[in-house]
Formats: sequence, structure tokens, C-alpha cells
Amino acid sequence: MHTPVVVDVESTGFGRHDRIVEIALITLDPVTWEPVDEYDTLINPVRDVGPTGVHGITPSMVEAAPTFMEVIGAVAMRLEGSVLVAHNLAFDARMLANEFQRCSVAIDLGTGYCTYRATRKKLIVACEDCEIALSHQHRALADARATAELARRLRLAREADRTMAVTINDAPQMVARHTLRRGLADTDSSPMHRIVSRASYPNCDWSVQQYLDMLDWVLDDGVIDATEQLEIRRLADDLGISEEGRAEAHRAYLNCIISAAQRDGVISAAEHKLIARIAAQLKVQDVAIPETSAVPPVDTILHGSRICFTGGGEESRDWLMAIAEHAGFVPVGSVSKKGCDVLVAADVSTSSGKARTARKWGIPILSAKEFVERYGDD
Repeated sequence: MHTPVVVDVESTGFGRHDRIVEIALITLDPVTWEPVDEYDTLINPVRDVGPTGVHGITPSMVEAAPTFMEVIGAVAMRLEGSVLVAHNLAFDARMLANEFQRCSVAIDLGTGYCTYRATRKKLIVACEDCEIALSHQHRALADARATAELARRLRLAREADRTMAVTINDAPQMVARHTLRRGLADTDSSPMHRIVSRASYPNCDWSVQQYLDMLDWVLDDGVIDATEQLEIRRLADDLGISEEGRAEAHRAYLNCIISAAQRDGVISAAEHKLIARIAAQLKVQDVAIPETSAVPPVDTILHGSRICFTGGGEESRDWLMAIAEHAGFVPVGSVSKKGCDVLVAADVSTSSGKARTARKWGIPILSAKEFVERYGDD
């Protein structure tokens, strides 16, 4: 009897070159189909995040998130030998297969269960018919939880003879991984303050892994209070982990966060503050905290400056270009060292190709919101 694993992904789009920006996996008991494990994380697609209006994910939310390569071990561990369950399985399976292929890992996703095919209804409609709560559609964990309950109600386990399990050849061993989850409720706090990191080692024993998982949860809010400090120390003692072993785990944990923050080549003030805060919480003093990057200021845009635009948002590209022309600027279609003076982005943390080029050449980036506030009423 194979273990069912519910999968849901949010992506930059639907094409062959699109990427996963969020993934959730819920492992179910093979007999009762009740959830026994949950895993979810935002994914840095190393490109534009796609339709923010659909999935609600902005570039700033994924700037410190892991790439798929960094979590492939955790994903593979849950998928190997399981039977996939998804609402529109063809889509989720295709996106997973593409990501594994980019990582040069061979995977056969088998034949799983598709609740969309079983109900012939969109997830929100199927949930309404079965009186299943789904208050945050297009968030991977919320959709996966709803799909898990829908599958249980449909008693898809009876169709076990029609399925084939997932097989993965030479899945990479987890050397280091971290996750960044978004809560199921919207908050006013910065996404950077919802960082959750995990660290693991080649051939580490189960006791170290359990300790790292505990760190993952207690640092979800970036704070380890007195009670949590006591609990993680007790856990380390119970697991037989020495103080030296704890210190090593804490260093690896912090390095995961630093590595993620450095991925776009910029350490923002918020990132620097968060890294320092977590270092203090973990009592790590022998890891260098990167300094805040010097970002070219955009105090005044001179008349005749060449302005390029990237990303979407409430302001349409045509509207922004009209504002630029009215203010005496010259809209340009690409970013180059000598052909662009300022990049205007829907989100200054975007990882779009234009933004990466701008950072490479030291071209300042201004948010679309601030650009409109400065020049929209002129």
C-alpha cells in the first residue's frame, strides 16, 4: 500500500519555461488518509514571479526563499515511493517534472489521483459542494489541505489498483536547505520576518535532524523566547546532542539565511537587520554578517533621463510610460549600461532580467508606486 502525498504548486505561469514559486506537500496516512506531515515553502524562481494578482506572491516575498535546487532533497524524500494526489494533477505533475529535469534528477511521477478529474469541478466549487473550508485559494498549503480533505471524502483510496508510485533515481542528498513560508492569513509584517530556515548535513543522524526541525518552528517568527530557549536545550539533551553540535547546527542555520539573502547580490537594510537578529537569537558570534549593500539613490530624475519599466501592478505599463513622457523622461525598452538611467519596477525586490542587469551596472531602481507619487500629478 503506497502512501498518498497531496501536492499543490503555485507558478510563474503554465508554459514549459515557467517555474514553481510555492509548493506544499501533505503526506497522508495510507489507511485513514488523515494528514500526518506537512511541508510548504515559497520558492525563488530566479526570474519574475508571474501573476501576483492570482497567487499573491510578490518578488519581495521570495527574495530570501530557497531555489528549487535547494529544497529538492526535502521534496524528493516525501515523494519517493508515494502516490501523488492533486487537484488538476496534470498541471502539478508537469511543473514538478520540469523542475526535477532542470536539476538533472530523473523522476517518474507514476500515476496518481486527480480530484479535479473525479469531480469535474474547480477546487473552490468542489469544496463548496462538500462543505470543505477554502478561505485562501491559490495559496499552496491552503489548496493542498482542501484537496487532501476532498480526496478523503471521495474515498479515492478505493482506486489504489489504478495507481503507480513515484520513483526517483539518484535523488540528491540534502547538504543544506531552508524554507520560507507565508502564513495563511495576510499580515502587515514584512515577508522577511516570516523566514524559516533549515539546515542538514551529509549523513547526519536522526537526532540532529529532529533538532533542526525544532529550530525551524521556533524561529518561524524570528524570535526564540525564554521558554523556547529552554525547550530546544532540553530537546538537545534528550537527543544526546552536545553543545558543540548545537553550535554547529546554529551556524549552518544562519548561513542558510545569509546565502538566501545574498542571492540577488543585494543585502537590504531589512535583510541585514533580520540576519543580525537571528544571529543574536542563536548566539552565533563567529559568522560574519554581510553589510547592507550600497544602493544608488534616486533622489531626483533629471529631465531627459532614460527610464525602463519592469513588472506588473496596479499601474499599467502604458500609463507609466505616459507619465514618464509627460515629466520629460524618455521611456526605453531595455536596461543596458549606457542606455538606461533608472529602472522603475512594480516591486524593487524583483528578480526579473531587467532588475538583475540594473543591479549589475549600478542603475538605480525605483518602485512604480513612488514613481507615480513623484511624477503622476505633474
